Amino acid sequence: MNYIRKIEYKIVPKDSFPMTRNCSGCGGKSQFINTNSFRVNANGNRLDVWLIYQCASCKHTANLTIYERLRPDSIPKDVYQGFLENKKELAFQYGTDSHFFSKNKAEIEWSEVRYELELIEDFKMPKMHPIDTNSRYSVSNPYAIKVRAEKIISELLQCSRSELKNMMKVGQIIVTERKEEHLILVEIADSYQSKVLS
Repeated sequence: MNYIRKIEYKIVPKDSFPMTRNCSGCGGKSQFINTNSFRVNANGNRLDVWLIYQCASCKHTANLTIYERLRPDSIPKDVYQGFLENKKELAFQYGTDSHFFSKNKAEIEWSEVRYELELIEDFKMPKMHPIDTNSRYSVSNPYAIKVRAEKIISELLQCSRSELKNMMKVGQIIVTERKEEHLILVEIADSYQSKVLS
């Protein structure tokens, strides 16, 4: 199959990941959201830094550990200042890092994660139809968001999941998942043109 070009998208979270955990205020499991605030505790020549999450129901807080018993001079000055100033970009960075949640044994509420498909522009190529036949799409998932490939592709192609399954069955669309690379490859055959024009 000859491809006109490779069109790249990436899955980008709109907000920090919400998490589910037991809340002492509510007396059961509750959703916690990122407050975009840090807690910094300096004790002698050691430093602790936490990202503060808050119960969506009762506002009870929970701290996720970023640094523990660390020498202050081992943190870049701009990052340390970002903790002190509660930089939103820094809070978003940690709030969308699945490894950070794993390290804290925190359960991400994946069903509530909001994301968008962001087109990686190729300024060397002219703009074409959103779904080009005889083309290959790649969708990267750099934040390792847990979402089914079929859901992403149906959103990309603007079709239902049942339509997608039928097109995959007859070979109009070929999907390859590279889970270790957090990558989805979508090949659109010439025969997809009949779907586009119908």
